Amino acid sequence: MHSLNQIISELKKFNSPNSEFYPALNKGKIDELEKKLKYKLPLDFRKFLLISNGAIINCHELYGIHDDKPFEDLFGNYIFEKDEVENPIREHLLPIYPDGMGNHQCLDLRSLSPDGEICNVIFWQHDHFYSEYEQPDIDAISFTQFLENILNNMSEHYYYDGSPK
Repeated sequence: MHSLNQIISELKKFNSPNSEFYPALNKGKIDELEKKLKYKLPLDFRKFLLISNGAIINCHELYGIHDDKPFEDLFGNYIFEKDEVENPIREHLLPIYPDGMGNHQCLDLRSLSPDGEICNVIFWQHDHFYSEYEQPDIDAISFTQFLENILNNMSEHYYYDGSPK
């Protein structure tokens, strides 16, 4: 497994529209988000936001904190997916990466490790009505592993210039 910095460095080698990273965010904005969510973010995701406040990765938006762009904003998407859709996500799930079909990879903030470093990334299927006891599928045990999975997929299917292999 690679470090978060190594993964981001590799992802940045892919040309737009496959990959584009945004300017870093300040810690205060992340703290404000945690207060609004009433959950702590895993340290690996916090570190990502301090490096890049969201990104386009593999042609999909990885949400950041964008008060002026509600459809790219972590909290805006959280409120929308929790309160305004037919099959709302659970309160402890933070949508971070849409698949373009209404589904999202989400941070399962309730699964935060005791050291606060990581939490599971799950796949929330918008048209599957989960029972009270049914858990969505776990895609990765951490945000870092989630990004590494995307990197591995991109490396398998694309050259750095964005053309397919």
